[in-house]
Amino acid sequence: MVILAVMAMIVGKYHGINAVLFGIVFFIFTYRDKNKPSPGLTAAYSLHLSGYEAGIIAIAYGLFRSFE
Repeated sequence: MVILAVMAMIVGKYHGINAVLFGIVFFIFTYRDKNKPSPGLTAAYSLHLSGYEAGIIAIAYGLFRSFE
C-alpha cells in the first residue's frame, strides 16, 4: 500500500484506489477497536463513530475519483 501511495504522488494517478484502500483499512481498525469498553455518548464513543465516518468519506471520495 505504501508503494501505491508513493506512485500516486509521483505520477499523479491512482488517487481513487488509494482512497478506497485507506477507507477499508480505517473500517478494519475501527471495527477491531469496537470491543474495547466505551460508555455511550462520551468522547471515546465520538472518536469511535468518527472512525467509521472517515472510512465512509474516504471510500466515497475514491469512488468519485475513479468514475470521473
